Amino acid sequence: MKTLVSPQLWTSRRSSTEYWLVAASGLVLLGAALVGWRLSWLSASTATFCFLLLAALVARYSRSRSLRIADLVTLTRGLGVCFLAGLALQALAEGLTSTGVLTMIIVSALCLTLDGLDGKVARARGEATAFGARFDLETDAAMLAVLSLAVAALGIAGWWVLAIGAMRYGYVAISLVLPALRTQLPSRYSAKVVAVIQAVALIAALIFGLTHGQHWVPTIFLVVSLGLLCWSFSCDIILQLRRSL
Repeated sequence: MKTLVSPQLWTSRRSSTEYWLVAASGLVLLGAALVGWRLSWLSASTATFCFLLLAALVARYSRSRSLRIADLVTLTRGLGVCFLAGLALQALAEGLTSTGVLTMIIVSALCLTLDGLDGKVARARGEATAFGARFDLETDAAMLAVLSLAVAALGIAGWWVLAIGAMRYGYVAISLVLPALRTQLPSRYSAKVVAVIQAVALIAALIFGLTHGQHWVPTIFLVVSLGLLCWSFSCDIILQLRRSL
């Protein structure tokens, strides 16, 4: 017998998601005003636009219409990534002051810290969902993309470093042509470690650039990091291609 969801329950779930998105909007507007006043209105407007896009995607793909605690942790990371995107665009368009770079370092470090929290919360509270896992994955990918853009735009490393941020999106693009790459992958601890290494390497590059300027040391870290990322994606692709044979 099919169970129908009552209109009251549906409205309650929908309101819960909308409530958190509205609350997040207030934080974004406050943060954007502060960033615009102290740093750049280009960064502030970009962060606001990115959040509107994020909110639309969350509202569209959160099928339960009720964000769980773990999802809220990821949403907080998403807000941080929105501001990182604004600062990265500022670095690309007009350059970034030392205060702006320091802000990027602090925000990205906080996002990386929260990255290890949302999964633990989801498992501890029994809140693990397909939406939550995808939300976490895409937030990680977006953070790597904007950090790699900032590192390249600030001249800390060459433009080749964009490959770190583009790897995930290139993989998705290839999967549109090769159906074998759309199959479900088993969870690999090594893949999670490699993903964390990418973020750590990019943040370390920003720190080194802030304190030492252009130097060959960040390049070494980033080359090794990119090599590990290529190895991780190669393992996934080989496994999926073997399964398709």
